[in-house]
Amino acid sequence: MGFIPEAPGIKVTIEVNGSTAQEYDDQDGPQGEDRDVAYRRSDKYVESKDDAHFAIVYEVTQNGGWLDHESALSFCLSVDGDSKDSVVWEAHKTHRGSTWRHSVPGQRVASAHSGMESIRKFKFSKVTTVDDMSKERVSKDIKAAKSLGTIQVLVYSISVLGTSGAGSGFAASRGAKFEIAEKALKGKAVSHGTSFTDGGLVPEVRRVSVHYNHDKKPIMAFNFKYRDRDALHKELVIPRSPTPHGIDRLSEAEIRRLAAERLDDMNQARRSPTMKRENKGPAVKRENAEFYDLTEEPAKREWKKVKIDNNREAIDLTDD
Repeated sequence: MGFIPEAPGIKVTIEVNGSTAQEYDDQDGPQGEDRDVAYRRSDKYVESKDDAHFAIVYEVTQNGGWLDHESALSFCLSVDGDSKDSVVWEAHKTHRGSTWRHSVPGQRVASAHSGMESIRKFKFSKVTTVDDMSKERVSKDIKAAKSLGTIQVLVYSISVLGTSGAGSGFAASRGAKFEIAEKALKGKAVSHGTSFTDGGLVPEVRRVSVHYNHDKKPIMAFNFKYRDRDALHKELVIPRSPTPHGIDRLSEAEIRRLAAERLDDMNQARRSPTMKRENKGPAVKRENAEFYDLTEEPAKREWKKVKIDNNREAIDLTDD
């Protein structure tokens, strides 16, 4: 979560499809004039997903300390460089030890219904690149790409002066087409921009007049860059998973199939030893081995006859 050690009690998080997004440290932080907008800063990456809705969540817990000296805080939200929402936290409306929580799922805009506003829900939309090299196109897209894929929340110390009517006061943003000249990205791995979907009608919010303390300078900034997983890999925010080797590359189903085949081979070999010998290939002739030819019929033996008494004949079985 976006958290600043010097300002305990304040947190800003991003929810994607209703779940808190995994955060990764952004070592570089914002570039240009946004870099030094506040001396208290939190810089993070979050993972975005195609066509997923997201919301920005603020939390303030008043446990004493520096918050006791602030009468009110203003949270001002910008997405892709455009202002989308602002909300006020007032100290006297929060009990000590309790947590005030506010979610911004989209941009509030005026509607034709009295006392109601339309909400345009935030959604991640895929950025595509084109090979248009024209100077005019590249120049325009460089400006558009500068803040693309960013969410920024600036927190101001304020004093509430009074009410000033109802309604958000924000004009509807035009729908963006996230087709950017590749040259305009200057090698940045920007994967998504923010588009909007219809979130229906919600009651109007109360507007207040405020005085900005500290010369209208924010007392802290929460910066987020949203990227898909592939872009996070390219920017070395998260390491790529190592390439699996051997059995690690196989699915559980493939491992089961190979194990079953091996077990079947072992069982067949156990039942039929000759099969195991046949699978080993041709036998090698041994030089001194003796072989018996069992294919030829045995030769007929000539028996020796001898005469005995009374001129009778008998067979001599003593001769080899």
